[in-house]
Amino acid sequence: MASIEIENLGFTYPSREAPTLRGITTRVPPGAFVLLTGPTGCGKSTLLRTLNGLIPHVSAGTRTGRVRFKGKDIAAQPLATTCQQVALLFQNPNDQLFCTRVEDEIAFGLENLGFPPQEIKERIVLALKQVGLRDFASREISSLSGGQKQRVALAAVCAMQPQVLLLDEPTSHLDPCGAHDILTIVTQLNKELGITVILATHRTQEVAPLCDRVWLMNEGRLCLDLPEAEAFQDLTPYRHLGVQMPKTEEPSADVPSSTLSDVSEKSTYETTPQTSLLSLRELQFSYPSTVEDAVHSISCEVPRGEVLAIMGANGSGKTTLIHLVAGLLRPTAGEVVIAGKSSSRPKLHQLAGKVGIVFQDPDLLLQAETVRDEVAFGPKNLKFPAQTLENRVDGTLERFDLQDLDMEAPYSLSRGQRQRVAVAATFSLHPDLFLLDEPTTGQDAQHLHQLMDELCDDIRRENKTLIFATHDTELTLKYADRVLLLREGKVIFDGAPDDAFKNPELLRQASLFTQPSIETSAS
Repeated sequence: MASIEIENLGFTYPSREAPTLRGITTRVPPGAFVLLTGPTGCGKSTLLRTLNGLIPHVSAGTRTGRVRFKGKDIAAQPLATTCQQVALLFQNPNDQLFCTRVEDEIAFGLENLGFPPQEIKERIVLALKQVGLRDFASREISSLSGGQKQRVALAAVCAMQPQVLLLDEPTSHLDPCGAHDILTIVTQLNKELGITVILATHRTQEVAPLCDRVWLMNEGRLCLDLPEAEAFQDLTPYRHLGVQMPKTEEPSADVPSSTLSDVSEKSTYETTPQTSLLSLRELQFSYPSTVEDAVHSISCEVPRGEVLAIMGANGSGKTTLIHLVAGLLRPTAGEVVIAGKSSSRPKLHQLAGKVGIVFQDPDLLLQAETVRDEVAFGPKNLKFPAQTLENRVDGTLERFDLQDLDMEAPYSLSRGQRQRVAVAATFSLHPDLFLLDEPTTGQDAQHLHQLMDELCDDIRRENKTLIFATHDTELTLKYADRVLLLREGKVIFDGAPDDAFKNPELLRQASLFTQPSIETSAS
């Protein structure tokens, strides 16, 4: 194994005036496990891309300084050489999945390197076992949930058996059980095989016990570079930057660490009594070529003014249910009724301005040249008057802390910033029903709570409805009035979040229970 040496590293994207990386100098010894954290947009993803050669070989821009691995400048050697040694798992698995079937995806890199067929088969079996997808070899990738796709991407990376593993928010799409499994795999690769790990995440509570060094970034600079034993003695820098901090006390084994007093902090407004905005009636949906229903006989009433969380394991039907409500999927049976009108055979233009959705992958919504144009796109197409449009856009940009990024290209921003742009673009339409799939993806704690504060305040004040899908129990406790727990497409609980999270059996069924600590020493 060899060390990574970073010397005065800087990088500026072509579309941006300010550098994304500024004068980073550090060294990663062989076999280290580094936790990389910092607020949204601080440069974490860009730093990882410089370490495996995507910058400057693939991403255009101005790079200064050097990154050396095994004593060689990564920018001076072919990308194919570096990628065999330094593997990167992207934040969005769709960015690195190319094949239609799972086993073909895992075999892709090995085949290109000329591995013997028998060894490829053995590595596929081992990699799928490591990520908990033992029986998924023949599955179509398009049929998988976001979390399952992330596991496939990690399996493809693990099959290459790299010397350095870079991970960009690897647990952001996973339920708590899945996140625990992935971190266990990464820890084993680090401790047992000596693979160097650099893991970028906002979820420091999960990763801090596993790492031996912590990097804290802000505005492109490495503002903290310390051994784990020293990194959290002073929590002031993390509080100042709005970054999640490790807990100082162990939470209960079965109850989420948020206290139930968080629920009482929710803003309350008078709502119209017994006014149902959304009705789900025996809703059912099956994807083509699948035996089991993705959503099975779901019925519920969602009144105006309510904030509803949908929770459950990866593949439990959360995203499918949200897409059915949005009219993006047509039910196999049953119906969706919005404001008294059935949308079992939806015409999407009729829902424009009434139902807004932000996908788990915000890039599916982004299309404009600037952030301002993105936020203005919906209201402009609905023919808002010029002054109303300008006021609406300015107010929305300010509410979601995007005013300083208004002339930036959306795709030049970090994943968390793009998520906020997508939320802002949907919010600008002021829909009666706002659907949000995994709002935590790529968000630091400060911006996540700002985003949810703004949405929930508007929903309750204007007597509208917010439905969000999440794996985050703390987020649900703090913001939701009600939670649906799904398991294999069925509702196993419908009620108050504090009641759900007091029930260990429900948490286990929904894959939301608090996992025991991951063993950090090699077995």
